[in-house]
Amino acid sequence: MNSFLTALFSGTAQGAIYALVSLGLVLVWRGAGIVNFAQMGQAMFTTYIASQLIQHNYSYWSAFVIALVSGAVLGALVDLGLMRPLTSRKNSQLLNSQSMRTTIPVIASLGILGVLKALAGILWAGEERGFPSPVAPNAIKIGSTNLAITGFDLFVIGVVFLTLVLTTIFFTKTGMGLAMRASALNPEVTRLSGIKVGSVRTLGWAISGTASSLAGLLVTPRTNLSPNTLDLLLIIGFTAAVVGGLSSLAGSVLGGFILGYVISFVNVYSAPENVFIAILAFLLLALFIRPQGILGSKEVRNV
Repeated sequence: MNSFLTALFSGTAQGAIYALVSLGLVLVWRGAGIVNFAQMGQAMFTTYIASQLIQHNYSYWSAFVIALVSGAVLGALVDLGLMRPLTSRKNSQLLNSQSMRTTIPVIASLGILGVLKALAGILWAGEERGFPSPVAPNAIKIGSTNLAITGFDLFVIGVVFLTLVLTTIFFTKTGMGLAMRASALNPEVTRLSGIKVGSVRTLGWAISGTASSLAGLLVTPRTNLSPNTLDLLLIIGFTAAVVGGLSSLAGSVLGGFILGYVISFVNVYSAPENVFIAILAFLLLALFIRPQGILGSKEVRNV
């Protein structure tokens, strides 16, 4: 029973982080039709910024907020400085095939990832460093019983839950959130309605950058921070997005939690080396049963 609870709570905490990464990927995909492979490079870079601030005697929470703001700014700059020019109407006419129009931005995102890693290596000498936790990582104790969950697990779950609630309110109750949803579904009609689709798209990149930075800040206290720390997180987050449905924000969150539970239960009841096999098997099964994702919608094309 204790093993089951350990796997359950650990899976919830891990899944919450994967849900954030997946959500960030889906936001960019829905807004721009691009898989942003630079996302966790952005998260790594902003986490280094937070770490540097903490080393210079800034409080954890000051560094936390500055890292989130840096993530938003970096996400917006990537869109404004590179992705939007690459996908502009003028350049789209030069790229006479749909495959080129979708492939080049993805290659550009990989280039950004490489630049951010190189820049982190230059600025911080590729230094592998620890990252503090705002709460004790010890197991919570009630009386003489140690629960199968730590204070840091509760912190992660609470922060991500609050983030998802605020995101849901933003997309369902605010004008800008509704504009982002409309822009993702039908940009041409949205543009005719007087909404600046370009600005809405940049906002999506900024929110994605914030979510990525938050994921980086929450995962690094469990491991050391280095330029390559978050590569695995990107792979799992992308898998979660595909499983949940690249067209669905709710599906991305669901996919993240499912992958969290799969990884946690395999770690507890099997062996860590079987995690990748389990992820691959689950991905293949999910694609076989529902190729568009659990909550994804089928594309219907009229011929």
